Amino acid sequence: MKAEVFFAAYDAFGERRAGSEGDAAAAAWLRDQAAASGASAWLESVTFTRFTPGPAWLEAEGRRIEGLPLFDGGTTGEEGIAGVLGPIGSDAPIGLAELEPRAASLPGNDFARARQDSRHAAIVLALRTRPDSLAPLNAHDAEAPFGPPVLQVAGREAAWLKDLAGRGAMVRLAASGRRSPGVSANVRAVLPGEAPPLLLLTPRTSWWTSTAERGGGILAWLAALRALAAAPRRRAVVALASCGHELGHIGAHRAFAAEPALASDSALVLHLGANLGCAGGARLVVRSNVPGLADRMAAALAAAGHPAAPIQAVTGGKANGEAHEIEARGGRYLSLIGENPWFHAPEDRWPLSVDLPRAEAIAAAVAALVREQAG
Repeated sequence: MKAEVFFAAYDAFGERRAGSEGDAAAAAWLRDQAAASGASAWLESVTFTRFTPGPAWLEAEGRRIEGLPLFDGGTTGEEGIAGVLGPIGSDAPIGLAELEPRAASLPGNDFARARQDSRHAAIVLALRTRPDSLAPLNAHDAEAPFGPPVLQVAGREAAWLKDLAGRGAMVRLAASGRRSPGVSANVRAVLPGEAPPLLLLTPRTSWWTSTAERGGGILAWLAALRALAAAPRRRAVVALASCGHELGHIGAHRAFAAEPALASDSALVLHLGANLGCAGGARLVVRSNVPGLADRMAAALAAAGHPAAPIQAVTGGKANGEAHEIEARGGRYLSLIGENPWFHAPEDRWPLSVDLPRAEAIAAAVAALVREQAG
């Protein structure tokens, strides 16, 4: 399948939040794509606690704006709660903060401290990303929600909200929803061979359509699987496209809890992370805890036509995304993660957010390197 056909098909599923109709349809499609490569492929059901948002809004001075509750935070009733709005960390009953979605994972930020301290009865969070629309935070504690209700709103509302907070205006907000049993699925594909296997790992669910955020990794995942199925190799291959990335990596957690050796004992885990081939963000971090491997991947990327200047090859340090799950379990990993100006925004769609030549170069380089690794 040509890359442009792949991205158009991937984008057509629409929202693929874990447990949604788009998630289920996209999982079945990806399983069929993996099977077409020559691998044995199937879906592995993952049950989880699904949060379904209810009314979520803020009203002040005759105006109402809509938002989303934080999926791992507290909730209000549908009627909401009222209080004075002030800066986060102040004595105001309702706190206000601005944040980029990716910054939420940084330790010790003001928002994280406010959630832990629970000084506010509720928090309003304006999320800044292109084009300042509603870009939700990942819910790392979805299975154990905590803290005050948090209403997430589009970044374009930040100026209005800061004016209200500066004046100590009275606001009313709702951040409601319900929790119930949900189901998603990991996609698993295998090629026979000697143990220990080579593990191809990519997350596949997200908040919205997230075409550049997730699609480039899945394109490379399929390209690697097809290359390994078509070429002579010694090593077995396991390809895992995990669900629930936006909910604390639940799909990866379940897979590695069931098979700990898959993370700790695989010959290598190739983590194809977020934003691979995204337009407007050429920086690509290639990280490995195997000496020399990040540099080899960087060379393969350049040879495949990816611009060399924005590639940052790193040995060691803190792994991000699902690669962190491998590092924490003592496994050997190679991780690729890019940048995305539309990170977590609903506008991350084909063709706007995809740099097709770079996405194709990443897929080709990944395929070349895994052939080498599978011997």
